[in-house]
Amino acid sequence: MKKNFYILFLFLVAYAYGQSNEEYWVKWNANYPAVDIISVLEHEKSYADSVEKNPDIPPYYVRQAGYRFKSVYLGKIRTTDKEVMASMERVFSLLIGDPKQLDGMIENEVLFRVGKEDIWMPIQPQILKALKEEVKKGDTVTLYCLFLNEHNSKNMLYNTFFISEFCQ
Repeated sequence: MKKNFYILFLFLVAYAYGQSNEEYWVKWNANYPAVDIISVLEHEKSYADSVEKNPDIPPYYVRQAGYRFKSVYLGKIRTTDKEVMASMERVFSLLIGDPKQLDGMIENEVLFRVGKEDIWMPIQPQILKALKEEVKKGDTVTLYCLFLNEHNSKNMLYNTFFISEFCQ
């Protein structure tokens, strides 16, 4: 009797926590709204320019958001730039939590084309492994990214798209 109870219990737990592929992407889509990334970048650059021209506005600001957008995989990978990583850690610590949570999560960045702009984007090792296995150079994919934005007192603007997931 105990054996049957455990089997039924495991089945119910698996059913309750299981989700279809469609449900998986519905959840991601809800957390990462589709946006025109080029417009976002243009807005961020325009705002940074206005801050730099107006001494009454504090020059340092940060923000974060979740976005999804289509991009073309260009097949290039490099070690994440140290300045980009430092910016991510600052924004993370101010808006999200302990930047030590990023330790081991970011080693490389991948080059994607969005519109006519080429953008290097940090990526988690397990996501990079799946990207290499599933996507070919020139393929269009939907990226789900944590957007971290920082404009520092040295007038450096960082717009970082940290890849959380992708789909074709």
